[in-house]
Amino acid sequence: MNRSWLIGIAMLLTAAVAVILPRLASLEPALQQSRAVETLGGGSTTLANDNLVDVISKLPFSLDIDSVGWKNQILSLDLKVTGNDHEPQELYQNMALAISFAFQDTENIDQLLLRIVAEDKWLDSRRLLLAGDIRRKEWSLQLQQELQSAGNGPLPDRLKNGFRISESELWRKQFIYP
Repeated sequence: MNRSWLIGIAMLLTAAVAVILPRLASLEPALQQSRAVETLGGGSTTLANDNLVDVISKLPFSLDIDSVGWKNQILSLDLKVTGNDHEPQELYQNMALAISFAFQDTENIDQLLLRIVAEDKWLDSRRLLLAGDIRRKEWSLQLQQELQSAGNGPLPDRLKNGFRISESELWRKQFIYP
């Protein structure tokens, strides 16, 4: 009788473990999500593949988001210009917003690869206007504020060098020296 009692308890424990373990495993994604905070104001966002689209889509860009990539602490972001009704100041402000998000609102972006591309719907083509390779170690709030308040003229060399901004020939012809 003692032996059958032990076998019964062992079977009961085995069944309980079989029921409990899958439920514990289902809790893991919830734990991971709680680590990735998704607040844009006042807090610090941890960017991850799970929240990339949600977080980026909440940013108030006046330009359309063309593509986004996230790999090895590097955020790649392409913003799209369509039509001729954009001023350089608007594009600079969108760039400053992306930089602010990357280095002020997040804690795990080390590098921002930012491009402004022009899309021609008639020709079904895309052309690069501006590109920036901004790194957290070299970022400064002062440069970001200068970019935010830049007018419609050409960017000073200080900004271009600080944020590694390159201008295409199309940018110069269409927006700066028409």
